Amino acid sequence: MNTQLSQKNISSAYPTKVLLTILEILLLTLIGAVGVLLHAKFRFPLRLPGHWGIVYMALLFSGRFFSKKPYASSLSSIGAVAMLLLPLGFKDPFMPVLYILPGFLVDIFYRVFRTKNQHVVLVALLSGFAYMTIPVVRLFISMFTGFIYGSFISGFLYPLVMHLVFGAAGGLMALGIFKLIKRKH
Repeated sequence: MNTQLSQKNISSAYPTKVLLTILEILLLTLIGAVGVLLHAKFRFPLRLPGHWGIVYMALLFSGRFFSKKPYASSLSSIGAVAMLLLPLGFKDPFMPVLYILPGFLVDIFYRVFRTKNQHVVLVALLSGFAYMTIPVVRLFISMFTGFIYGSFISGFLYPLVMHLVFGAAGGLMALGIFKLIKRKH
């Protein structure tokens, strides 16, 4: 009597596809965590609200473009929120809400406006509007909790437009990198 497992049983217990899916989920989660870590470690007082939208939305859309998962951006946002659980020096207690919304919206928008190829204008609008939710949510937080955000010193329109512009730039940067890598292969 042989007590060894046969090759058929071993390979069916650990299929390669499951391992690749787990690795892809970990990588997508890590993308969001890296975005928050970069934001925490390289804060520059530029007095431009939303300037980290270039980095965060570029990372979010990179995961979205390279992954076939319909929830890729949501996983990256969850990774960002998980990183925010560490003491990184942010004073905003509502920061997890602000970081999770763009990822979910990107997945929703991407599913609704899905085409075979990525159009530049569509990607710019999707990423810009998804990142623009941050000042909108901050406005509601300020109105209902009294928590004051410094970006609203010059009014509400300026942060709204800047988040739109920087978010769109991040999405376009990710699209450019994706197209460049896709063309090379």
